[in-house]
Amino acid sequence: MSFKLISFCYCIPVLFLNGCDEEVGLFSSSKTPLVAKKENANLPVAAVEKQRLAVEGLIEGVVPSHCKRGETAYINAKMQKVIRNPTAKVTYTLKPTDNILSVCVANDNSAITYRYGTEQKIGLEYTATAAQPFGSYYRQIGKIGESILFFNKGNYYYYIINAGGMGSGVTVNVYKNKTLIGEFFSGNEAYNDFVIASNLDLPKSLAKELKPHINTMQ
Repeated sequence: MSFKLISFCYCIPVLFLNGCDEEVGLFSSSKTPLVAKKENANLPVAAVEKQRLAVEGLIEGVVPSHCKRGETAYINAKMQKVIRNPTAKVTYTLKPTDNILSVCVANDNSAITYRYGTEQKIGLEYTATAAQPFGSYYRQIGKIGESILFFNKGNYYYYIINAGGMGSGVTVNVYKNKTLIGEFFSGNEAYNDFVIASNLDLPKSLAKELKPHINTMQ
């Protein structure tokens, strides 16, 4: 039974990056992707046609994408840096960046690839395969449901969160061991801040159900 990642329309700050406060260990390189029942099924027809246009290896759409030919985009999101408690009366603010998060599925179902960086330069690329799958986890916090993909590179842990309930958006949280060192959030506006393929099934061989090592992610 495939693990089905559910998309919602609601909000929460978390997960992937090029602009952490600490840069050591945040960048890497690797290649490969995954598969879908319907490519970009939640996009308007005009947007789907635009996304099929490839320019210098990038697939263009409503939101820029790092996904390539032979891949289906599960998530494309413009990421903003979360700044916690900028003042005594403000819980957090968002600082725009040039970074795009893409989670791409190979059309032969062989891999899922995470790419994070600007349109000109990918800062981090990580590929999940059957031999080294992503972790996957679903949790419910009040009225908010979250589908989480996660992986680690050494002592750096990356959590990609697709949240639903009272808000919408994509979050990337980055930890060094168990210390949060980076938070990134797409914003709440679907098709402008992020696009998610809501009917995409991820094979459980590539997204294995596991409990996150970080208690706050459980």
